[in-house]
Amino acid sequence: MARITRGISLEEWEEKTQLGENELQSIYELQEACAELPLPAGWSADKLSASPALVRSSSSGVRTPDSSSSATALLTPLNAGALSNRLTQLTKRPRSSTNLLAEANAADSAAEKRSILDIKSDKPIETLQHFFDWFAVMESEMEKDQEDVYRNYLMLASLYRKSCDEFLEDLLATCGLLDDLRGEYGFVEKQTRSLQSACEALLDEQEKLTTLADGLSERLAYFNHLEPIAKLFNAPGDDICQHPEFISMLQQLDECIEYMQQHLKYRDAELYLMRFRQCLTRGMTLIKMHIVNAIRSLGYDVYKQITNKGADPSSQNKQTTLFYVRFRMIASEIKTLSTQLEQRCLGYKEYQSLYQEALNAYFQTRQNLLGPVISRKIQQLGPTGGDLLAFARNGCAYMMNLCLDEFNLFNNFFSQGEDELYAYLDLLTSYLYDHLRPRIIHENNISTLSELCNIFQVYVLRDEHALDAGDDGSKQPTLAFGHLIQNVLEDAQGRLVFRAQMYIESAIQKYQPRPEDFELRPATAEEQKTSVVLEGSAARHDDTQDGPATLAIEQDESDGDKPVSDSPLREGTDVSRGWFPTLQKTLWLLSKLYQCVQTGVFEDLAQEAVSFCEDSLKQAYETVMSTKSRLDGQLFLIRHLLVLKEQLAPFEANLVHSGKTLDFSHVTDTLSSFQQDRSLIFNPNALINLAQYGMPRVVEISLDSRREIDRELKQVCEDFIMDCVRGAIEPLSHFMVKTSTIRPAHIETRLESAMAQDVKHASDQFKEAAAERIRFVVRKLREYVNDYKIEQILMKPIQANIIEEYRAFYQRAEASVKGDDLPMSVEATAVWIAQLKDEP
Repeated sequence: MARITRGISLEEWEEKTQLGENELQSIYELQEACAELPLPAGWSADKLSASPALVRSSSSGVRTPDSSSSATALLTPLNAGALSNRLTQLTKRPRSSTNLLAEANAADSAAEKRSILDIKSDKPIETLQHFFDWFAVMESEMEKDQEDVYRNYLMLASLYRKSCDEFLEDLLATCGLLDDLRGEYGFVEKQTRSLQSACEALLDEQEKLTTLADGLSERLAYFNHLEPIAKLFNAPGDDICQHPEFISMLQQLDECIEYMQQHLKYRDAELYLMRFRQCLTRGMTLIKMHIVNAIRSLGYDVYKQITNKGADPSSQNKQTTLFYVRFRMIASEIKTLSTQLEQRCLGYKEYQSLYQEALNAYFQTRQNLLGPVISRKIQQLGPTGGDLLAFARNGCAYMMNLCLDEFNLFNNFFSQGEDELYAYLDLLTSYLYDHLRPRIIHENNISTLSELCNIFQVYVLRDEHALDAGDDGSKQPTLAFGHLIQNVLEDAQGRLVFRAQMYIESAIQKYQPRPEDFELRPATAEEQKTSVVLEGSAARHDDTQDGPATLAIEQDESDGDKPVSDSPLREGTDVSRGWFPTLQKTLWLLSKLYQCVQTGVFEDLAQEAVSFCEDSLKQAYETVMSTKSRLDGQLFLIRHLLVLKEQLAPFEANLVHSGKTLDFSHVTDTLSSFQQDRSLIFNPNALINLAQYGMPRVVEISLDSRREIDRELKQVCEDFIMDCVRGAIEPLSHFMVKTSTIRPAHIETRLESAMAQDVKHASDQFKEAAAERIRFVVRKLREYVNDYKIEQILMKPIQANIIEEYRAFYQRAEASVKGDDLPMSVEATAVWIAQLKDEP
């Protein structure tokens, strides 16, 4: 058996038991004997020391077999030195008999108490037999305690199994609870879903009902507007239009009417539509009555102020205050209402009459106020006497300012009614038209009529510029005053065209030339520097850049046969000096008609005037040839045709006359066939052919005056060049003809000296004739044309033709004579002619 120890030290044991040396020795021996006892199988000292029984027994203070075993375990060889030291200290402790006895007694009593408690014995161990009895009991208990480990393990396993069983029971119970909970949760979920579905269905139904209620309320709102609108529009009093809710009620009426028209299938929709329209008609009538009453009332107040105070209403300040400032004070209120009426006139034609009545009331009131003022002002401008142009300028300026004020005032009251406005303004301008028209239709002066047309056209052009500026994006309305004076302009243009036709007939077509018309006026030193043609062009550019020059000529005679003279555009400058009178009159007339009448009318008149002018120039050309010479006539015609062509260039017009004429050429052919074969008269086929082809045909003709002038100018220039060349080369032509009649055989037999004399004679005559002719032609050109460029243009072909004829002469001379008998070379002749041409 292994050595058994207890959990108390030897020192404590000595102190508690106070044993003597003999007793201690016995304990030591017992301990050694116990230590030699073998342990049971599977036991060890460590397990024994860890036994709960031993632990429980070690807590006792009585000497027991367990405790002795513990003491023995403590008294191992390892603790022998310590035990001897402690025993030595005990032996060395001073002892007295009294103290020892007291200590012994105390230790005994304490030991008895502890032993009883430690060894669980009813009495303390006093003898060795008691010890052995106790030890036997303890040994039996120790044998029982050998299986405590297994019991403890079994007990622990049982405890774990019991715990696991309890846990499994709890787990099963929990699973049952969870199953119950799952079932209850499914039930709750099902009930919740059904509740949710019911709630959603209720919400959908509530939303549908709410939407239906809102839709009903929204639709019924249009029906509910009838009562307040009818109550307001049928309220007594004349100031209903000034009610703050009147405009908003009109807008509600428009919405309600539109809604009813779109939903005629609704119950009583047609009835409500009819009542809404009645209310709208009532509202528009109220607006019309308010506008008419307000305008007429104000007009009557202004009229009373004029008549009562006796003030002059024609003064500018008074007129502005009474006629415009007072009206502008109520314009904003009237325009707010008139705009409502204008907007509904587009959708409801029956309201157009109401708007028209308001416009008529406005125009009538304004006309009654302004009519006497305009008449008085026109009379002050002097329509019965004085200058017509000044009266036209002042009258147009006054009427334009007045119409512009009326135009702006109307736009302050109304936004529509432009046609009615211009009809009213045209009525105002009729005061000026009534005074201008009699003087225009009795005016015979073309210059006055032309200037009058220019005055009126200034306003027309101003309207066109304003219209072009409005196309850029600005939509602000502007007054078209030119449209208002269109009647006056047409009358002036008609009178101007009539006088121009009379002038063309009397002064151009039927003009009878006088002898002084063909006389050349000597040119001054200043005029010799420039040409006649360029003078006209320069004067045109100096005077005006938009049209030709104004010429100073005698105007047509009036009805009293009194000649009226028009002063030139620039005093001291007469660009037409030396021109034939018909040319002067034609260009002057065209300058007066240009841009004063319509383009088509101007082209017809210009073509007619130019055609008659060209005919008169041709007649004058014949007269000059018969009275002076052919060369003078040619230069006369060249000069005037150049002037006419130059002066027609600024006129941007197509001078083409289109007409119809009868062509009898095929008629003469058919009749001539009948004349040749008289038997055809009795042939029916020939008679049918005569009926088909023997009638005259209508042929379209087109006469271009500009091309006619160019063609005539080209023809006369060619004739002039050929005549000049013919006169200069006449000796050469005579020589060429003379030598061409001699046969070659005779030329060989003829003496060379005689041929040389003929060549020299022809050359000398050519030099004399050419010099005289060229100098004469140059002098005539400078007399008639006086233009260096034109002189060079005409002289260049003359010089070229002369040189060409001289070249042929020189070639003939080279074939006839040789050496020093040859005439002047062609190059030298060309230089000589050029010197003659350039002589001053």
